[in-house]
Amino acid sequence: MNLKCTGILTALAVSAVMAQEAAPVESAPVAQSPVAEQAAPAAEVAPVQAAPAEDKFTAAEQELAPENLFSEPTAVRGEDAAKPVVKETTKKFVYRPVYSSAEVETSGAPVKTIYVTEKPSAETIDMDDLRGLIPLKFTFGLQGFVGNEFLSGDNGRYEYDSYYGLAWSFGAFVLFPLDEYNMAIQTGVFFEHDKVSNSFYYTVEGSFGEFRASFSQYRISIPLLLSLKGAKSNLHFDVGVQPSFAVSDNFKLKSSEKTYKVDMIDKDYRSMIDWSIVLGFGIRANRYIGFDARFSWGLNNHYDDFPSDVWGGVNNLSSKMISVGATFYAL
Repeated sequence: MNLKCTGILTALAVSAVMAQEAAPVESAPVAQSPVAEQAAPAAEVAPVQAAPAEDKFTAAEQELAPENLFSEPTAVRGEDAAKPVVKETTKKFVYRPVYSSAEVETSGAPVKTIYVTEKPSAETIDMDDLRGLIPLKFTFGLQGFVGNEFLSGDNGRYEYDSYYGLAWSFGAFVLFPLDEYNMAIQTGVFFEHDKVSNSFYYTVEGSFGEFRASFSQYRISIPLLLSLKGAKSNLHFDVGVQPSFAVSDNFKLKSSEKTYKVDMIDKDYRSMIDWSIVLGFGIRANRYIGFDARFSWGLNNHYDDFPSDVWGGVNNLSSKMISVGATFYAL
């Protein structure tokens, strides 16, 4: 009986302990003073706000461009790249989108940022520069050439006659683009001069002699050229025709016995217009200077009407010229 009572009492004790652990613990209310109740709302944590964008810039920037500080440039890459947006302002600072070919570095290494604009400046580049393109633009300037002139042809009396000497030309040109990058028309007005000569030896009745013939020519030339180049190249090729108008042409034949002189234009021995095919190439070294080389091939006989009984070596002569020069661009 005692064992039975002991078991019942043990079971009741265990149940009471378990019930006490499962019940919630009630805490007594804590009295607060009126001063504490008034300070409680002030103790609430206010939401953290980001510092205004003006804090990121210097006082000078805020003074010069306060209306441009509302937003900073955003990175635009790849196919989503948009054209630069320029906000109209009378201030000196204008923010534009940033273009980058790679993700922004996060390792702490220096990152070079390029600002792209419609018009290049000291700190920016335009879209053509970014893509490596070199556009053709309307321009004009001065050109000068120096080279060798050749008058040659089969005159029927001798097997072959040729005269050669120094030639130079100087004038103004103008370039009209036909498209954005590849083709343009180039023309201009040039004043040209050349002096060519040659010597011929003869033997008559045992005596030895020499003839020296020379031409001194002045003319005005108007090249009409098609200029071609690659979109990413400063090298251009020129092809076209060139009419030349004779201004002065003096022929002199000198021997040991006498000297013969004649004005070819005054005597009507010379054609007034010479036609040539012109081939050339050049490179624009920078914005203002370029270098060129040209070859011209004459198509017509200069002296159709010269009397062959005076000097047979003048008939059937046409000109060829090889020259190099420099170009000075105004724009």
